[in-house]
Amino acid sequence: MQTGFTKAGASPQYDYGLRRVALRSSWFPNTRSALEELLQKRGVVVRFIIGHTKIAADEKALAAEEREYGGFLRLPIQEGYTSLPSKTVSFLKAVTRLYAAEYIVKQICADYIGCMKNGDVYSDPRMRWFERQWQLLGKTYFTHAWGTFYVLSSAIATQISSLPDGLLRFFGNEDVTIGVWMLAFNVTHFDDRRLCETSCSASSIGVYDMPQCAGLCDPLSSLPALHSSAACKKNGQATLPMLRPYFTFVP
Repeated sequence: MQTGFTKAGASPQYDYGLRRVALRSSWFPNTRSALEELLQKRGVVVRFIIGHTKIAADEKALAAEEREYGGFLRLPIQEGYTSLPSKTVSFLKAVTRLYAAEYIVKQICADYIGCMKNGDVYSDPRMRWFERQWQLLGKTYFTHAWGTFYVLSSAIATQISSLPDGLLRFFGNEDVTIGVWMLAFNVTHFDDRRLCETSCSASSIGVYDMPQCAGLCDPLSSLPALHSSAACKKNGQATLPMLRPYFTFVP
């Protein structure tokens, strides 16, 4: 679970600390023993993924939070929105070094699974999703998964993390960067709409407010509401029903 340091003056909606509180009050384990129990019983490791900051007070506060709850994976990078692609590579290197994972899920066999999309390339530097290398991409992005929630196989993650630093091209947006790397590998793309439903259902794996927001628009209120709703608490079927994909890829 990617997280970060909250910028001074940010509204509660963009407060990473409050988001972690909301997650621990819903599905994320809130004690070290609960984290260990999830690993032993389910074989699942969940962590908040975060780098570092030059602001000493923020580092001190995070260290205190880590001592109290555990559940962090610290990366050797400086946090920042423009460094998200580098953070993903650092994350994959850390995971493949520390764990013998079969699949790596980022909330990202040779599979690239997610809710696929394409769209306009933004060449205006005033736009949030401005792409500095827009001349290389044309007017429309190639098909790639929403960055909110996608799945990579461990085989692909290992190949990416084994490449020398400086060999991979990074674009302005993390989901686009991952998508272009997948084009360079012989992977199977799969458009799984169960990862991006707008409400809990018999098929949902991930729920968020797409396409209005790249995630939940108001996570501080939405997370507790979803976690307490009867629809989200129903036991899932052994095999979740599939949803019709928007994209069908030809092998």
